[in-house]
Amino acid sequence: MEDPEIDRSPIWAIQYRRYLYLLGREMFWPELASRETFRIAVVGWSDLAENLGSKLDGRAIAGLPVDIVSLDEEGLASERSDFTVLFLGGTSRNKTENDGLQKAVNRWNRKGNKNALIITDGGSIDGFDLILKRIKVGTDPQLCIVQDTDGLSSKGMALPVPFLQKLCR
Repeated sequence: MEDPEIDRSPIWAIQYRRYLYLLGREMFWPELASRETFRIAVVGWSDLAENLGSKLDGRAIAGLPVDIVSLDEEGLASERSDFTVLFLGGTSRNKTENDGLQKAVNRWNRKGNKNALIITDGGSIDGFDLILKRIKVGTDPQLCIVQDTDGLSSKGMALPVPFLQKLCR
């Protein structure tokens, strides 16, 4: 679904926010006991980070307070700590345009043991766990999911049953 007018529309921010929140609630997080916060980093989409922050302020996911971090590619590359969820925006561009983001993910990933669930907004980045693709069902904008089952299982995770019904066909 390539429409520059609605690419960054608030409708998509709402759709992605819902999925991120529900995934946070429903997913089994094997390393959660060692965390103090449920940390979600949003790279390349500050409006989504703001939307998440406004809706999740003061709330908890999996019993932990939520911390939303908005980053650009440079910020991700220099970040040392891990996240519970790393959401990569702007990935539906072509592979060449994604090179900067891919390099940032690679640099971040080299700094210690990273176990974040890596989610993209439509494109494939090496090391992704889930891709949330934009689709239209009738006139309704929706998301479907592409999963990397090997990546998920290497982190001790599996897509929750309700989300298996949302797999892209």
